[in-house]
Order: sequence, then structure tokens, then C-alpha cells
Amino acid sequence: MSPSTVEFFYFLPAVLLLHWLLPRRAGWQNATLLLASGLFYASWDLRLMPILAGAIAVSFCAGAAMGALGGASRDPATAAVRRRWRHVVLVAGITVELGLLGVFKYAGFFVDSLGGLLSVLGLQDTLPVLSIALPLGISYTTLIQVGYLLDVFWERTPACRDPLAYTVFVGFFPQLIAGPIVRSRAMLPQYGVPRHLSPDGLASAAAAFLLGFAMKTYAADWLSRWVVDPVFAAPASFGADALWIALIGYATQLFCDFAGYSLMAIGTGRLFGLELPENFRYPFLSKSLAEFWRRWHISLNTWLFDYLFAPLTTGRSWFRGRAGAGFLVVFLVSGLWHGATWTFVLWGLAHGVALAGHHAYDEWYKRRCRADRRYVAWRKATPYLLASWFVTQAFFVLTLIPFRASTIGGAADFGLGLLGLGGSSPHPEATAFHLWAIAAFLAGYHLLEVGGGPSWKARFLGLPGPVRGLVYGIALVYLLMFTPIGASTPIYGRF
Repeated sequence: MSPSTVEFFYFLPAVLLLHWLLPRRAGWQNATLLLASGLFYASWDLRLMPILAGAIAVSFCAGAAMGALGGASRDPATAAVRRRWRHVVLVAGITVELGLLGVFKYAGFFVDSLGGLLSVLGLQDTLPVLSIALPLGISYTTLIQVGYLLDVFWERTPACRDPLAYTVFVGFFPQLIAGPIVRSRAMLPQYGVPRHLSPDGLASAAAAFLLGFAMKTYAADWLSRWVVDPVFAAPASFGADALWIALIGYATQLFCDFAGYSLMAIGTGRLFGLELPENFRYPFLSKSLAEFWRRWHISLNTWLFDYLFAPLTTGRSWFRGRAGAGFLVVFLVSGLWHGATWTFVLWGLAHGVALAGHHAYDEWYKRRCRADRRYVAWRKATPYLLASWFVTQAFFVLTLIPFRASTIGGAADFGLGLLGLGGSSPHPEATAFHLWAIAAFLAGYHLLEVGGGPSWKARFLGLPGPVRGLVYGIALVYLLMFTPIGASTPIYGRF
């Protein structure tokens, strides 16, 4: 079950009814969400639920222990002992969380890689073949808990004393499959007080869910079936035109799938009086790679920069002041986080190198601006902005080749095919009407934010209710006509 499946449309109303019929107390509301999250998780694989429960228990207890060891002490010796023990608890808690992720997600990758290395060296590969089921959302829940432990250790947030609120904070069902990756400072206070639902909150929740549903179940799933999957399944058979259509289609599919799921999760949270963090902010308007990663998968990238990049580049290690090296580490980690394959490592390496290069160029250009003010005007000129936008978007789309390919060799074949060195088959016939409808939808989604003064989106939301209702009604009818029953699992749910 996921927010885009038929089962969810029976599950969610029942949970909402129970949630809002019970007393408006945080404990009752959190207990309802815990029950719903447990049922949601069980619909995927009940056998793996103890893994999540154990991880939550460890991080909660570690946070409570660090909280108990905190506080000022008049005795310097006592304060030093407390700091050491807090550090020991932090390392132990993070080791358990990352250890679980490593065993379930990366053990097979490292065994296979070691086996391949032994074969290259002419040694016999006698290592076992590992195939371990991946617990639902473990990549997301691990980062949530590690971030919480670091926040408590750095005293950015107090240790949570309510195990029920903490469990729901980690395992709230809309965010389980593909995030957003929530932060303790933003979410734990929300779980600590009773929630209420206002008419404006209900309208905002419905609008977010409807938009996300359209993006995921119509745009992303249609593109996957008719435009992307047939070509990526056998890229060597198709000509350059077909490969370019499939690659651009995949960029659109990936955005609509993940941003759509994030919006459905945010809309579902609002129905319970909770505000989950924004995860996408019109990334295809970005005019630099740094800007792009501030707009795409925001909850992951801010996590990586807050908890990895900043400590690395401001600490006492060799990385201090070396932003380029920090970018490389962050995106290698991001690549491995996305998947335990060498194609994701290659994708992360490409973006790390590109960001390091962009950072060096940006520093050089700033120096030129200080020496000659003409460079400031050139950077603000339309040709420069258009070129920056094109290079940024082209780089992102091209690096999706290893992101989507299953092997390095497959990525290489696809890249050669883009240059006309592959097959000659045309693209499988797809309905042009839907293709143009999705292109118009994606363009409109971004262009509504463009323009001086209030955005077109703000103007639309300011229209009378009946007018907006008519637009929503037309959208619903269109979706009912053309959306298949039972949508696929979100792409980022596999990570």
C-alpha cells in the first residue's frame, strides 16, 4: 500500500475518522497515528517491523541518555566525564543505526564488489551470495534518527521524553516510503501538542494531495509505461531520437514521481494537522547546479550539508576550508544512499566533481567582479542566465543515464546511442495527446512561479472558491478518465 494505490483511499478515511473522533489530546492522536503507521508498515512486510522498532528504541534511549548527561556542572572534572560519556553514547547510537542500514542495504554490494576484485586478481571467489530483504523506508528512518542524535548531542534540540511521540516522529506512515526526511526541531514540537484542523488547512491539504496524485499516477506512471521503460529496457536497439525522448521523459518521470509523492505525503500530514517539510521547489528553474540541489530533494540535501558537509569543512580535519573536497564526499555519500550499485557511485562522483568545479568557477568570477564591475552586469544579462540554465539542466538530464541504468556498461551503451552510435529503431508509439499534456503540465507547474509581483499560483489561489472548485473538478474528471487503477511504487521508495 502507498498513497497512490486504491487500498490507501479506504485506509486513509478510516484513520482520519478515528483520529478526529477521539479526544483532542496529543496522546490520543499520536496513538492513532502509531496504530495507522503499524498497519501501513505491516501491509508491506510485517516480519521486518521489529527492525524498525529496535532502531527506534535504540535512538530514543541514546537520546535520553545524552539528555540525562547534559546540563551544566560546577565541577570541571564532572563536566569532562559527562562530555566523554555523551560522545560514547552518540557513537554507539549512530553505529547501531548505520550498522543496520549497512547490513540490510550494502552488505550484498560490498560482497559482490569484493568478489569481482578477487576475480580480476585471478583469485577464486568463494564468497557467499547475499540477498537480504530491505526494510521499508530504512534509508529515510536512519537519517531521521541519526540527525536527531546529532541534534541532541550538539544541544540544538532537547532529548525527547515521550516514546510515543518519538516513535510517530520517526515512523509516521506518509513519510515512510520516500520521505520527506523530517527534523526533530520542526516535528517533535508538533507531536507534543494537540492538533486541530481548520478549513484553510483542509483546503491546503486537498490541493497538495490532488496535485501530487496527478503528478505521480498520471504523469509519472504514464511516462514510465509508454516513453521510458521500453527504451531503457533495450537501449542498443533504438536510434538517437528515441533515446533522447526516453531520457528527457525519464527526467520528467523522476520529478513527477518523487515530487508528486512528497506532495501527497505533505497533504496527508496536513489532514492530521501536521506540517511536513517542503521537498521540491521548482528545480527546473535552476540556473546553477548549486541552486538545483537547493530545490531538488531538499530534505535530503539540507540533511547532508548540515550533518556532513558543514562539520567536515568547518572542523579540524584536512577538509577544513576545502569546499570542493566536501562536495565530492557529500555526493559520493548521496550516490551510495540512493543505491548500492556502481552506477549510483558514478552519478554521485559526477555531481561532486561538477559542484566542486562550479564552486571554483564561482570564486574566480567573484574576484573578477570585484576587479571589474562589468562582470556583474554580464552575469545578470539574459544571455548569461539562459546559458547557465541550459548547462545546468543539460548536465542534470545527462547524468540521469547512470542513475537509471542498471550497469556501467548499460550507461555507456545509452550514452553512445545518444550520439547516434546505437541502433536505428524509432521510439515506440505513444499517444501524442498525453505527451503534450504532460509537457504542458510540467511547464505550467514551473512557470506559475515566474513573474514579477505575486506569482500566478498565488493569483490562482486568490480566485473565488467556486472558480477554483471548477478547475479542481475538471482535473479530477480528467484523472478518473486517464489514470490507471493501482499506481506503481514510488521510484524513491526503492532507495
